[in-house]
Amino acid sequence: MSATTGTLEATFVRGVAAATATRASYDVSDTIYSYLPKVDQFYIPEWLTMQFIANNLISFTPLFSYGTTIISIEKCKTALGFSIDICATMLIASILRISYYLITPYEITLLRQSLVMIFIQLILLRTSLKYRPDEYKYQNLTDVESLSHLIHDIWFEFFSCINRPKFLSEDWKNLIRSLSFTNLLKFSFKIFLAFFYKILKFFDPNFKRFGGFWQWDDDKNFWRFLALFATVQLLVTFFISNILDWDSLAQGLGSIIGSLGLLVESLLPLPQIAILYKLKSVQGFKLILLVSWLCGDTLKITYLIFGAKNISALFVIFALFQMSLDFYIGGQYIYYRYYYPKLRHQHHPNDSNPPSDEDESEMYELDLFNTLQKDVEKALKHDSNDTSDSVQDDQVGKSQAHAVAV
Repeated sequence: MSATTGTLEATFVRGVAAATATRASYDVSDTIYSYLPKVDQFYIPEWLTMQFIANNLISFTPLFSYGTTIISIEKCKTALGFSIDICATMLIASILRISYYLITPYEITLLRQSLVMIFIQLILLRTSLKYRPDEYKYQNLTDVESLSHLIHDIWFEFFSCINRPKFLSEDWKNLIRSLSFTNLLKFSFKIFLAFFYKILKFFDPNFKRFGGFWQWDDDKNFWRFLALFATVQLLVTFFISNILDWDSLAQGLGSIIGSLGLLVESLLPLPQIAILYKLKSVQGFKLILLVSWLCGDTLKITYLIFGAKNISALFVIFALFQMSLDFYIGGQYIYYRYYYPKLRHQHHPNDSNPPSDEDESEMYELDLFNTLQKDVEKALKHDSNDTSDSVQDDQVGKSQAHAVAV
């Protein structure tokens, strides 16, 4: 009996000791945990919000989209099919956007995107100039009609006189008769179309521009222009808005700069549309760039409508216009990538079909372009030889006729 009692007491003592030790360990654990943040498998930091993710996607997307284009150009060793006007458009628009921020501060996300865009576009411009093909050199571009010549043709079309007619002459009477309201309205519309035509041709990299703007043969001119434009733009804006402190002038200048920057950025796809139309091929133009444009437009429009503050309606209007041009490029890509090769094969059945693989198809299109270029050069040389031979034959014939006459 005494042994059983001793065993029970020992068991009880051990239980009390274990409970005391467990409680002490719980107290120590609670003390330690009180100094540490609560972390579990479902914990999400407070700063990691959807707006934070969207802001960083908008800011750093250019690194991915244009970075893949840089890698593609370096891999192919040619910038054929890529318009360097894209670099000009984005650099000028980003510089204008930064100067606009000095007058009217807006969302810091858009400012950060402009800085990232300038960084990646400078690298892309350097790569494009390094591998710029001869087809993009100024002397190899097509001349475009001058504006004065277009207006002269329109004037002659409507008023049927080139020079100033004599007073009370028949031409003068015909000129008076043609000055009807309907005729003047049509004339004004044609003049507007002429100006619009010149603007479109200015954004077409296949035609020569006034002063060879952004078509210079010397690569240093590109960097000189960017340095001069950025310096003058930022200094003038900073001087007016912060030093002179002219609120009225600064607000007017800010509206002009902001609208101009949005307009320039919205015209980004126009040079690429012209390049694809001329080449009738998507060689050198990566699908990932188009996808990044469309995704960027979607994110930007969504951000401007739902997330941004202190944003003018012009931002949304120009963003929608740019997105419509990107959709047009998407239609071009589908047509020239999938449908145009089939139509070309129907008209030229002797040509082999392009490979199905994308890289092989691009090499095929590049070889075809080079072959066509060589054929044109041979034809021009052949024509020049025929012309020289005919000139020599004419000289021989004339000498023989002169001998017969003598």
